[in-house]
Amino acid sequence: MADRPGGGPVMVVLGDSVAEGQNDPDPAGGWLGWAGRLARELDVSREEMLNVSDPGATIEDVVGTQLPAVRDLRPGLVVLGCGMNDALRGFERPAAAARLTELFGWARSRDAIALAIPVPRPPLLDLSPMSQFRKKRTVQRIHDFNEELARATREFGIPFPARETVDKVADPAMWSADGIHLNPRGHAYVAEVIANFARSLLRERAI
Repeated sequence: MADRPGGGPVMVVLGDSVAEGQNDPDPAGGWLGWAGRLARELDVSREEMLNVSDPGATIEDVVGTQLPAVRDLRPGLVVLGCGMNDALRGFERPAAAARLTELFGWARSRDAIALAIPVPRPPLLDLSPMSQFRKKRTVQRIHDFNEELARATREFGIPFPARETVDKVADPAMWSADGIHLNPRGHAYVAEVIANFARSLLRERAI
């Protein structure tokens, strides 16, 4: 990926603890995660990637706290990875839709390529003693959030990976023992899938 005007970050990542890379340590320090692995796949150096993700973040937090920190930048690639906390805690679809529209609208205004990662069904739902009602409601929220992601990305002409595209992430072997964070194998898999989308878009941009 080419440097952006002004020498700012080439790649910006927004999202929650999974986007942050928890449970996938970077030998150089901190977390690697799918974001760090994606950067490597795209030949983006550690210094050229800015990951402002926060543990526990919802889409409200992403737009309310993380977006202001990067709003004036002009990254070449913006990647969003959130929605799990929204599904676990509950969210209002109109509010989530408005936040996603604001986020992707910002990416377009900065002439950045944007990608979003679908929310998977975490093993936590099977490991936790939560009631069947709460489990069913959480699964429905995951579906609803992914529908809003699909709608928003379609509105802005952004390819959105269907859950079937990352179907292997449903394998418990891709997850840490807590059932809510991917393990290194899971992060590597997500990075590989997203990299294919990113490369295709970057090639189109270069033509």
